[in-house]
Amino acid sequence: MKAQIVRLLQHHQQLFYAFIVVDILIVLLHLLLGNSNVFFHLDFEQNLPTFYQSFKLIGFGALFVLLGMSKQVKLEIKSFILPLGLFLAFLGIDELFQVHENIYRIFEIFDWLHPSRIVEASMRLGYRSSLWILYYLPFIFLFVFWCGYWLRYFQSKMKGNFGIIGLSSLCFFAVLLAEILSSTGSYSDGIYFWLITLEETAEMLLGSTLILVGCKTLQRYFR
Repeated sequence: MKAQIVRLLQHHQQLFYAFIVVDILIVLLHLLLGNSNVFFHLDFEQNLPTFYQSFKLIGFGALFVLLGMSKQVKLEIKSFILPLGLFLAFLGIDELFQVHENIYRIFEIFDWLHPSRIVEASMRLGYRSSLWILYYLPFIFLFVFWCGYWLRYFQSKMKGNFGIIGLSSLCFFAVLLAEILSSTGSYSDGIYFWLITLEETAEMLLGSTLILVGCKTLQRYFR
């Protein structure tokens, strides 16, 4: 098993290309068949895109957490790889069980964070998009801070990872922007379809690039 994991890490570039090919195939199936078959539609749940993305993220998230706890990995890198693994696993679980779309139900028991209060306050500020983004703001800010810190770190010490983290950050903001725009209800069905396509494509690319940077970082410790 260890030999297979080492081989997987050492061939991280080929793994990334394989993920990109599958990502593109998923998007093409959505474009060609999505409107006639929800099993391929990126905006529906419990279908091919959901299962593919979820298991990809959960699988590598768990692997990174497991490897990150190894004594072979130095402490400084543990502080990168363990949060990365947890983040990937969380994204995968969120995708599989639609946690973000139902997160408001948890806050219905808190009067000061009740969805009705949050919606009312956000509308006064001119925000009329997805409610889950507001509840996820602490995690979004944490991810932005995390990316900023490691961008600086990799720029000076591991330049190969710098561009990958930078691309991941762009994908993350593309996901948020497309989600905010698509959930306003202000666009035609055609534009909404392309916004969803952009959002989900960026989300898949985000997962693939984060897996690449995780494998690339760990491969020097497992040979």
